[in-house]
Amino acid sequence: MRVKKYLVETMPEAMSQIRQELGKDAVIVSTKEVKSGGILGMFAKKMIEVTAAVDDSPAKQTPQPRPAARPAVPAAMARNAYAGKPPNPPKSPAVTQRHELASPAADQLDEALFKDLLQELRGGGEAKPAEPTQIAPATITNSVKAPVTQQEPWRDEIREVKEMVKSMLRKSEHENWTAYAKQLETRLLEQGITSELSYSIIDRAMSSCRTEGSAEPAPTLLHSRVESVLEEKLARQCKPGLSRSTNVVYFVGATGVGKTTTIAKLAADQMFHHQRKVGFITSDTYRIAAVEQLRTYASILNAPIEVVTSPNDLQRALESLQDCDLILMDTAGRNYRNDMHVNEINSMLKPVEGSETFLVLSLTSKTEDMMAIINRFAKHTIDRIIFTKADETDTCGSIVNLTDKTDIPFSYVTCGQNVPDDIKSFEPKEIIRLLLGD
Repeated sequence: MRVKKYLVETMPEAMSQIRQELGKDAVIVSTKEVKSGGILGMFAKKMIEVTAAVDDSPAKQTPQPRPAARPAVPAAMARNAYAGKPPNPPKSPAVTQRHELASPAADQLDEALFKDLLQELRGGGEAKPAEPTQIAPATITNSVKAPVTQQEPWRDEIREVKEMVKSMLRKSEHENWTAYAKQLETRLLEQGITSELSYSIIDRAMSSCRTEGSAEPAPTLLHSRVESVLEEKLARQCKPGLSRSTNVVYFVGATGVGKTTTIAKLAADQMFHHQRKVGFITSDTYRIAAVEQLRTYASILNAPIEVVTSPNDLQRALESLQDCDLILMDTAGRNYRNDMHVNEINSMLKPVEGSETFLVLSLTSKTEDMMAIINRFAKHTIDRIIFTKADETDTCGSIVNLTDKTDIPFSYVTCGQNVPDDIKSFEPKEIIRLLLGD
């Protein structure tokens, strides 16, 4: 085994020296950036230290798998991809083993994979993994196909390279943003929008400005374009209000999100502003005084109320309230992580004509918690989402995050305890105002 280090300026230079001195069977063990020259540590030049090795044993045996310096391979491939050079990745030990097993077919497969990678990174759309079936039959005849288990790690390396190059391109693009663009991105991050989504929103707005001939757009123009991007995302999820055809609404959600208060607000809104006769049903017999709380609201609104403890009781309650234009049903807030509790709640929801199920989410929750709740209840039909407690948080970026994670429409936002005033239909422009701080 011969091991040698090279100090070069570029990876292609290193590859050339390695092939000349160690031969084509050499593999790159590691790469790292170092500084060379200079005076007292100043004016040093950035170089790349590449360590390569080759097995000089005369009896060539099937090489055994050995640990490969994974970061070294993606770094080398990323530099070539970023520079727009043809795919010529350095060979890690695992890759060398695969090439010895299936050299011609694997070479053709790897080249196709890198072409797709470069096409995607240069704006050619989502790359599709190359399929071995595209390789010429004559080539396959003279080679042995590598097992699938050996190809999968190589595909993982391809994905790592793609993410690395995307990060490099993103960083380069970010440096060209105006100061106000970076300020808007910071604002979105502070509102709880993920870093990837914040970058995407500002990048789309900047691209829109450039299309109109503004390489460095004025703050007012850029602000307007960011508003347009946000409004487009939120408008796709917007389904405000209740239609006249909706006769029964079930409310589900985790403990303490404000379902009972929200029901009272919505009932008062429908009675006072839409002149509909409203009735209540509650199955929340687990929480102390929960029934009495809804009964108090029903008494204030002069609305009938029924209490149910089993799915059989629900049919009786629906028949008892058949004279009402709208029936609102409260369910118990249970631990959404417990499948038995969630199934128990869903067993109470009778799918009848004109019924809808509203999932109530608190804006004080993290995006991850919201998605966990959605995934739990989405096993049964969820028609809309209501956001509560907007007055108890300074951030509402989780609403924007959810637009990339679910297709369930948003209908209402509540912002206080006052009945019926503190409930509003979901309005994208109002959410954008909160996000951008206008």
